Amino acid sequence: MNDLSRPELRLIIFYEWSCGTPAAETVTKIGKVFGETTVTDRTVHNDLLRDAVKERPDVTTRELETMLGCSHQTISNHLHDLGYRRVLARWVPHALSPYQMQARVTACQSLLLTPQRKEFLADLVTGDESWVLYNNDTQRAVWILRGEEPPVQPKANLDEKKCLLSCFWNAKGMLYNALLPQGRMVNATTYSNQLASLVLALREKRPRRSAVHLLHDNARPHVAKATQEKLQELNWDTVPHPPYSPDIAPSDYQLFRPLKLFLNEKRFAKYEDLKMATSPTRSLPLSGRRAPTTSPSDGSQL
Repeated sequence: MNDLSRPELRLIIFYEWSCGTPAAETVTKIGKVFGETTVTDRTVHNDLLRDAVKERPDVTTRELETMLGCSHQTISNHLHDLGYRRVLARWVPHALSPYQMQARVTACQSLLLTPQRKEFLADLVTGDESWVLYNNDTQRAVWILRGEEPPVQPKANLDEKKCLLSCFWNAKGMLYNALLPQGRMVNATTYSNQLASLVLALREKRPRRSAVHLLHDNARPHVAKATQEKLQELNWDTVPHPPYSPDIAPSDYQLFRPLKLFLNEKRFAKYEDLKMATSPTRSLPLSGRRAPTTSPSDGSQL
């Protein structure tokens, strides 16, 4: 018989698998017709695994063990050799509609087409808010002897002490931040007052530049009538930010993530201590991570 091409061999293997033929029997049947060296158990198992995982990405190794007639360890080894790893689906804050995904694409494309992009980026200021906790203990793994009970650690209390931190920054670093007293939230009045304070910080830190392109999300205080009137008074323009898109808000992936790592395992007894730890004079850490990428085709995060 003529040698089989790779696609032809895969088709035969897939056919036998669809008929419920065990992998070992598939190898024997192919060997009888095309020669004993045509295919190995490993090749058949790998092809069947690829097909099974493509058909059902959430299939378990126990289910694959039953389907393919192999041991659990063999399945695990083959999956590892094929480059597969089992992960949990990544939670996203909101299931985007097609319209919202297209809005992400449109916003990103418009920014890429901005004329004089270097000047635009030099005048770009971004701001956002995040909760910071007084107690930043995290769950840690510990070594214990067999038979010992693991230590207990209470879950974080949703009502535990925390303050809302507002930050405004640009490509060169922090411009202005404000830690609200415990229990206080940002409203339109608070946000407008913060913008007024930001003006003073900008005059001090970049006195030769007057233009401001403000990038913030669509939280209610940011789009309220009072805020819009304040922005008109300042003659600042806002950069389009699509709804439900924290993954492309610079503060979320570039500032607050490293800030939480910086605060990890730290405890603060007083508001003043927490304020000092998040003060601009402490040079809040900015991440060196690459920004998330939005798919140019459908607006989803890559």
